[in-house]
Amino acid sequence: MSSTASPPDPFAIAAHLHVLLRRKTGRVTDTEWMATNPDYAREIVRHALEKAASDNLPELRPWAEKLERAISHMAKQPPPKPLLQAAADALHAGRVTPDAARGMPTPRAGGFAHSMPGHTSGFIESTLNSVLGTTRKDGDDSPEGRYVGGLR
Repeated sequence: MSSTASPPDPFAIAAHLHVLLRRKTGRVTDTEWMATNPDYAREIVRHALEKAASDNLPELRPWAEKLERAISHMAKQPPPKPLLQAAADALHAGRVTPDAARGMPTPRAGGFAHSMPGHTSGFIESTLNSVLGTTRKDGDDSPEGRYVGGLR
């Protein structure tokens, strides 16, 4: 029986290497960028291998090598669209309504209300405030109005 190895998951490798680099060297990386951009990934591999040798951190080497192997799989995938282009495409395809694009609430299936400031849920307000002797009025941004019993 032959087994074919599945391609490495660049996100899992990038996440693990990110944590190791952060804990061992203090280097903060961008996991998503590392998993999708071959040039950035190569630089992180170079940095991790350099730190593994210079700072005696052998645990970095296997993960840097895994990321290096995953780079060839990254190059075969189309690069991700820029966020603004993806949002515009979604809007034009009708997956996002114009109201939602402007931050306006849209009706939801199932009858549940949005939990957005300024919109009431339709549920009876909690009785905790009446037990504590405090009341909250809409628009009351004072500490007494925002926190239970005025406590933070």
